[in-house]
Amino acid sequence: MKTVFISIPWFSPAFKAGGPIRSVHNLVTKFDKDIQYRIFCSNKDVDGQKLDNIETDKWIDFNENIKVWYDSSILPFFKMNRLIAAQKIDVLYIVGLFSFSFNILPIFFSRVKKTIVSPKGMLHTGALSKKKIKKRIFLKFMKIAKVANRIHFHASDLVESIFIRSIFGGIPKITIASNYSTFFHNNSTAKKQKSKLKLITVALVSPMKNHLLVLNALKLCEGDIEYHIIGAIKDKSYWKKCLDVISEMPVNVKVKFLGEITPDNIGKCYDDSPVMIMPSESENYGHSIIESLSVGIPVITSTTTPWNFLQENNAGFNTHRDISKIRELIEYYVSLDEDEYLASSLAAIKYSKANYNESDLDNQYSSLFLN
Repeated sequence: MKTVFISIPWFSPAFKAGGPIRSVHNLVTKFDKDIQYRIFCSNKDVDGQKLDNIETDKWIDFNENIKVWYDSSILPFFKMNRLIAAQKIDVLYIVGLFSFSFNILPIFFSRVKKTIVSPKGMLHTGALSKKKIKKRIFLKFMKIAKVANRIHFHASDLVESIFIRSIFGGIPKITIASNYSTFFHNNSTAKKQKSKLKLITVALVSPMKNHLLVLNALKLCEGDIEYHIIGAIKDKSYWKKCLDVISEMPVNVKVKFLGEITPDNIGKCYDDSPVMIMPSESENYGHSIIESLSVGIPVITSTTTPWNFLQENNAGFNTHRDISKIRELIEYYVSLDEDEYLASSLAAIKYSKANYNESDLDNQYSSLFLN
């Protein structure tokens, strides 16, 4: 039995940071053969709100093989290092790159037999374009200090491995292992009438997800359209711009903001929702994309996600991020009748099954953690 110590800024029941929390939660609950996990995280969510009904500064049993430490310190790294030293740790798994206490300090100063860093999409071009000066300085310092020579990288796919090598050269050891996902029940309640459409976006509200692009395209669309935005507001100034566009919507387009949804209730978001739209700047994985496809919801997304060749499989579209193209694709789905939509819905389910295999994932994470 190996012990994997995970350093992550936020962990369940925190959920507002989105994908990384869901990736780690799915990992530790689905891949638990010959492994026990020790998860060290903050006692707050990404917005600084303290987690309810959580005991802090002690190991809490999450399940038989998982213990979680919700830390309340101002600088948690020093507590983390003492905990690592106090027990036999085989692997230190660092989730993310730019958190000072949970990523940067452990990368430079923690000493474990095997240290793995999982960037979780933070080295993608779109992600590095935000707060890029600080990020570039840190990455440059990592190269100067030759930190990458002694750590192991976890890439979610081949594209992420290419980004890692583009920054650190040919030296880093990289293992590719995709993410575990959650598949919900089939979306049998979704109906589609010609000239009508319900759209959803399930994502943090931020420039990375391009809600504003979708809203500007909707202003030009014909047909009876209802658009639901689901997710925590990460960037308030960006959301203000979205609200300005929403206030200018024509009468045929209705926009509803449903706010943040806890993971326990996320499956309900996909009920009665014919099309998912999320033309992201980049996605390391895109949990809501594969979840949508798995319940028969076609997806309109960008070309910078792992879920490609959607159009060829009648499961949706990968498109360039421009208003006219987004408008064209929305109006395509507006035009479908129930039989045409059903064919695409069944194709989405088929695509999800063909592109997700937990046995393969088990082998990938065995290579990452156990070898």
